Amino acid sequence: MKTWMYRHDEVLTQRPYGIDVDEEGWLWEGCGYNRLTAHHLRTAELRQIAVPEMGNRPVYQVFAWEGKLVLTVGEAPFYLIYDTARGRCRFQEVSGERPIVWYGTKTPNGKVLLYERGSSRVLVLDGPEARPRTVACPYAGQLAAGKALSDGLIYSCLADPARVIRYDPAAERFVDETAIPWPEANPSGLHDHAGTLYINDSAGGRIFVMETASRRWHDPIPTPDHGKIYGFMGGTFSYEGKAYICLSTYRHASRLDPKTGKIIVPEGPLSVDGRPHRFLERYLVFDPSSRSFDYLVAPEQPDGVPLLCYNWTDGKRFAITGMVLPFEEPGVAGEQYGHWLVLQNVRAEDEPRYRFYDMNFDRASHLARCRRGYRQVRSLYIPEPKWSPPITNLCGPATLYTQGRNEELNRRAEKTDSDAYFRHLVEMVTRGCESDAERVKRIGGFIKRSVFYNPIQESGTHHPVGILESHDVKCGQGVILTLALLKAAGIPGRSVSLHHHVVAEATYDGGDHIVDALFFGSHQPQRDGRVLSVAELKANPYEADAYPQECLAYDPDLVESEDGFWVEGYVFGLWGSQPYYSYYLGAEKDLPPTLPLALPAQRLQGRRVRLNWARSLKMGGGAVQYEVRVFSHRACKQPIHASMRKGTSLVFEVPEMNRMYFVEVRAVDGHRKKNPATWYPATRMNFVLVPEEQYGWYGVL
Repeated sequence: MKTWMYRHDEVLTQRPYGIDVDEEGWLWEGCGYNRLTAHHLRTAELRQIAVPEMGNRPVYQVFAWEGKLVLTVGEAPFYLIYDTARGRCRFQEVSGERPIVWYGTKTPNGKVLLYERGSSRVLVLDGPEARPRTVACPYAGQLAAGKALSDGLIYSCLADPARVIRYDPAAERFVDETAIPWPEANPSGLHDHAGTLYINDSAGGRIFVMETASRRWHDPIPTPDHGKIYGFMGGTFSYEGKAYICLSTYRHASRLDPKTGKIIVPEGPLSVDGRPHRFLERYLVFDPSSRSFDYLVAPEQPDGVPLLCYNWTDGKRFAITGMVLPFEEPGVAGEQYGHWLVLQNVRAEDEPRYRFYDMNFDRASHLARCRRGYRQVRSLYIPEPKWSPPITNLCGPATLYTQGRNEELNRRAEKTDSDAYFRHLVEMVTRGCESDAERVKRIGGFIKRSVFYNPIQESGTHHPVGILESHDVKCGQGVILTLALLKAAGIPGRSVSLHHHVVAEATYDGGDHIVDALFFGSHQPQRDGRVLSVAELKANPYEADAYPQECLAYDPDLVESEDGFWVEGYVFGLWGSQPYYSYYLGAEKDLPPTLPLALPAQRLQGRRVRLNWARSLKMGGGAVQYEVRVFSHRACKQPIHASMRKGTSLVFEVPEMNRMYFVEVRAVDGHRKKNPATWYPATRMNFVLVPEEQYGWYGVL
C-alpha cells in the first residue's frame, strides 16, 4: 500500500499516545510534556500549543469533539478540555479514590466513553464539556479500553481470565461477557470483519477467532515472526477489511497496578532483541479473507529508526503517528527521544508550494539558531566517504539537515513554479539596474545576504528553490542557485570547476566573469573596475586573495555542538583550517593563521594597560605577526595607534581615563609576499580604564 510519511523535526518527543482528527483535518496528539501538537492531513502544516495545565503529565489520548479536545492524562482526579478556538483549558473532575484514565472511545450515538481503570468503570460524556456519568463494570477485572464494532456495541477485553465483554451505548449498560477458551491469554486489539471478531493475544503471537452472533470460537491463527521481530501486538485499526496491528519488541503481557498507576514490569529480559523495548517501524497487516499476513513498513531513515505507534482512521483515510528513534551508533537505535512523524495513506495534496521569496529573511536570527544548535545525540563527526571516511569511535548518525527538513524542502520546491518564482525574485533584486554587470552584482549580493555557507547544517536538496528557502548551502548548491537567478535575468551562465571548489561564470559585456556569490557577493575579484573571468584569475591566482573570505571566518559557536565540542570531518572548520582562495585557482596550498582570539586587557601602572590576544597557529609553520590598531570610536575608521607585533600583547598608554577604546588585531603571515593586499580578518576587543576601586566589568583585569 502506498503511504506518505511527514516528519516534523521541530518536535522532539518521547513515545506519543492516542490521536484524533478534528473536522478541519488537524490530527492532534500530546507530544512530550505540557504540549499539544497537530499535523494537518491535507497541508502537512504543524501546530504546537503549550498547555501548562497538563502538569508534566503525558496525554494518553486526545478526542477531537465539537471544536474542543478532551485530553486524558492518566493517574489524576481530572481530565482536560481544551478549546482550540479560544486557547483555553479547563479541568473536569473525575470522582473516586485514585482514578486512572488512559483511553476511551467514541460511540456510534455521538458520545465518548472514558475508561477509568482504577475502579473498572465507564465515564459517559454527552458532550466535551458535559459532566460525566458513571457506569460500573459488573465483571471482575481491569477495564482499560473498548472499540465500537459493526453491531453498534462496544467490545472490551479483560484478562485473568481472558474474556470479551460488551457494552450497549444506547442503553448505557453492560450486556454480557464471553470467556475466551484460552484463559491465560492477554487480549488486546480487535478487528471486526464479515460477522467474525478477531482478537490479538498481545504477548502470545496468535489471533483468536470468534463468530460474533453465535460466539463460537475457532482455532487461533498463529502470527508470523512472533518472538523474533516482535513480542507484543497492541492496538489495531480496520481498513478495507484488513486489520493493521501495532507491534512492539516488548515480550510480556501488559499489566497496570491500580494501586501505583504504574505498569508491572516482570523479571528477566523485557524485549525480543535484548535492547530497550520499543515500538517497531512496521505494522502487521492481517487479511481475514485469505488468512494471510503482510507488513506496512515506514520508509527507512538515515538518522534513526522510525517507530509507528498510535493510529486513527475514518474508514477512508488512516494515519499513524510515531517518532524517529535516533541511532546510538550506525544502525543501532539509541535514546527513546526523537522527531515526531505522521504516516498517512493520503498525500497532503494541499501542502503549500513556495510562491514568493520572503525578502524579509532575517539572516542574523537564522545564524543565531545555528549557534551551538548541533544536538548532543548527533555524532561530532560528519563523514564523507571519498574525503573523510568514518572513524572508529563514530557514535550515532551525523546528518546535515535532518531527513524531515530535506523532504519538506523537496516536496514544496517540486510543487513550485520555479520560473515564475525566480522571475519575480530577479525583478525585485535588480529593479533599477541599467546593465547586465549591475544585475549580476545585485544577484551576487542578494545570494550572499540570503544564504549561509553553513559547515554543519547544509541541506540535502539540489532544487534551486529548495536551496534558497533552506538558506544553508555549500558551493555546488550556491552555483545551482546562482545559475537559476542568472537564467531568470536573461544572462547566460555556466558552472566552472576549480580545485576542490566550483563557481559560476556569467557572460555579459562581451566576456565571461566570475560569480562566486558565497565568497564574494557583490564585490567579485576585479581589475580596473572590471570583474575578471576564471581564466584571468587562474593566470594570476594570488590576485583573488585580496578579497574578503568572510564566508569562512566563522563565529566559533557555529561549528560547535550544544555541549561545546567542535563538529569535525567533512566540515569547514575555524578560520585557518581552509586555504587561501588562490589554492582553488590552482596555486600551491597555503593556509592563513588562525584568528588571534581576544583576551582581557591587564591593568599596569598609571594609564598603561597590556592588550592581550591568543597566539595564532599556522599549518606547516611559518612566521606570524600581529597587526594591532586602537581606535577611540566604535566605527574603527581612524586609528590612534597602529603597529606590527611579534608577540601576543601590546602595552598601550591610555590617552583618557573613563573612555572606551576599541582594538582590532589581525594575524598576518608570509603570504603577503605573494599579494601585499592579502585579506586577513580581525578580532575585536574593547575596554575602559577606570579607577581601580570602581566596581563593574570594564574589559580590564
